[in-house]
Amino acid sequence: MQITQRILLVNTFVCLKKLSVTSIRLKYLESPINGPMEVNLVDGRMTLDTQSSNYSYGSLQLILHYGLEKIGLSNQTHTIMLLGLGGGSVIQTIREDFKCQAYIEAVDIDPVIIEMAVDDFKINRFENIKIIQADAYEYVMNSSDLFDLIIVDLFIIDTIPVIFTTPAFLDSLKNHLTSKGKIIYNTMKRTMTTENLNLIKSQFEEDSHCHVKILKNVEGTNHLVLVEK
Repeated sequence: MQITQRILLVNTFVCLKKLSVTSIRLKYLESPINGPMEVNLVDGRMTLDTQSSNYSYGSLQLILHYGLEKIGLSNQTHTIMLLGLGGGSVIQTIREDFKCQAYIEAVDIDPVIIEMAVDDFKINRFENIKIIQADAYEYVMNSSDLFDLIIVDLFIIDTIPVIFTTPAFLDSLKNHLTSKGKIIYNTMKRTMTTENLNLIKSQFEEDSHCHVKILKNVEGTNHLVLVEK
């Protein structure tokens, strides 16, 4: 075999090795709310996945990291409401990547999700967080607390329930913001129509004090609606 052919084969092998992904299922369980879920070990990193989407510690973590960069998360952020806990990867991002020690109030309706976040992903290792099992709609509509940042990550598998796109819910989110508060509203482009995405944007824009923009095709899969008061 000629030397150039050997070099080509070696380079091809190295590229394939870099592209390969090793995935090992660590746990399988079913939730009456979110359906079948898995805790997987992907290239040495634990992830929480449904049959068709990543819930935590995979692409979702990168998507929300990008959103947090764009809204300028810092230690000037003192209070955060997280709607949709998943495995808690965004909490890890806030604490470890942005060094932000803000109080975090995390709301999730699914006790199975909460149990996995605590037992498998050890989310309670981070201080100054409160995890609440509740319906996010009811919680937001009945709470009067104000937050510097609200992160909306409310999916059942890969779809946002319609109730979280209604004017009543979106208006209530705005009412929970401090004077310079911000919202990151995560959507998945394959299940969120352009029409509905624009309706969400328009609803936030009805408040003249809010500046709204959409970050499109984040990681090729999601659109983020960013709101700043």
